[in-house]
Amino acid sequence: MTAIERLHQQWASARATLRRALDPTLTRARQRYLALAPRERRLVTVAAAVLGTAIVFVTLIEPPLNTVRKLHAELPALRGQAASVADLTSQARALRQGSGSRAVVAPTPAELGASLERAGLPATMWTLGQPESGAGMQLTLNQAPSSALLRWLDGAGRDWGLATQQVALTRATNPNGRPLPGLVNGDITLIAPSASGGR
Repeated sequence: MTAIERLHQQWASARATLRRALDPTLTRARQRYLALAPRERRLVTVAAAVLGTAIVFVTLIEPPLNTVRKLHAELPALRGQAASVADLTSQARALRQGSGSRAVVAPTPAELGASLERAGLPATMWTLGQPESGAGMQLTLNQAPSSALLRWLDGAGRDWGLATQQVALTRATNPNGRPLPGLVNGDITLIAPSASGGR
């Protein structure tokens, strides 16, 4: 027997038990009602209708009305909070635009090295030097993880405004010439914002 069949059987059993318990009471109430005079029947019917209406109102209508009143009272506060959030958003946007227009100081090689190591690129995987063009900085990579490199490049662009002028990367290989997954070799030329703007 499945769970649904058991549940259906239990429901039928409970309904039968309830009917057996209520049938005598309902029969007595029906007999008393029929024994009343017509005017008394009308009064009992009206009282039952009023009681039923009151129960419906208290259980089904009043709770939603209370919720609507409560939400209506909270609406001005929520609108004020939304206005505050919109104001903070516009201030943040203005600050971001202002910070983007201010002069950005190019990082030193020591700062770049420290940020590379924080990004998960140990000093054994890279060297920093001057590119042949003389402007900017050249990052030479040796079996560096590409995911850490991309994260670092994204952060360097945000933090210092560094732009990549030239990228020459290849997949790193083992001594047998097989590619090493996720590792790259090559050179990346980075230029500071002033240099990129002057080009």
